[in-house]
Amino acid sequence: MAPAPDSGADVTVLVVAYRHAEYVVECLESIRQQTAVPGRVIIADDNSPDDTSAVITAYLDAHPGFGEFRRNDENIGLNRTLNKNLATVTSRYFTYISADDVMRPQRIERHLALMEKAPDAALAYSDAVVIDGESAVLHETSQTEFPWPAGPDDRERPFAALLHTNWMPAASLFLRTEVLQGAGGYRADLFYEDFELLVRLSKHHRFVWTDEALVGVRRLETSLGATGFASTNPSFLVALDAALRHYADAEEPLRGQAASTRWELAKRAYRSTMRPRESLSLLWNARKGASRRAAVLRHLVAWALEAGRSFAAPHVISRARS
Repeated sequence: MAPAPDSGADVTVLVVAYRHAEYVVECLESIRQQTAVPGRVIIADDNSPDDTSAVITAYLDAHPGFGEFRRNDENIGLNRTLNKNLATVTSRYFTYISADDVMRPQRIERHLALMEKAPDAALAYSDAVVIDGESAVLHETSQTEFPWPAGPDDRERPFAALLHTNWMPAASLFLRTEVLQGAGGYRADLFYEDFELLVRLSKHHRFVWTDEALVGVRRLETSLGATGFASTNPSFLVALDAALRHYADAEEPLRGQAASTRWELAKRAYRSTMRPRESLSLLWNARKGASRRAAVLRHLVAWALEAGRSFAAPHVISRARS
């Protein structure tokens, strides 16, 4: 059951866990210690195969009334888990954090203040400290890994700058619920949540920010960022293409730059392990970004050769076994 509206700040915090038994207590403690207590905390476990659910249950038993626990009956992925729980949110503000990340004590208070001063802003974001598996600080600022744009305009109106880089720590995003829900939430067909959403929202809304490090983001070899963001991972390529499609009706030079980048991604896709039909769709839909028509024809032929090899391989293996 959700807490009464007057029991805390008009904020819902959603914690999403998957195989985070070792870290989830630290995350939950960082939320419980906030100087501005959130009105509602939801902890969702995406059907972890380890002891994550048991650890969460034990924590909630020790801290009655702190949060609601929801465990997916099957593993449905991050974005679908986000949307499933977002649909139940009625608070003015919403923030999601992975169960292996943490909040600093004044995180919610600071972001609330930023958003209350900017009623037209879709979200607030901040810097982050970068920590390791033992919670030791690797970098005092996430800007060591992902430098921020120098100008305040690009930080506040980031649509153009996001074409080249995403510097906003996902754990720091603090959203106006009405805007997020009105925009359709998270893309359920993508394997990670933030980049496409940031591009989509920044096209029509301003953001507010602080360079104070208000969250801690953990770097693990098993994390989504480490395992999923490889330049040839088909799911990663599809997610990037989805974000770049939002520039199709932008003014030049953004439209042309995005089209060119989509074309480069599409060429990378058909050489990856992406299914041939899907890579062909990317290639064809990105063809406007090619430098000339001959390049489109050349790469369609190259796609056909790659597809032929991928279709032939199982047949050859089958014959070899017979």
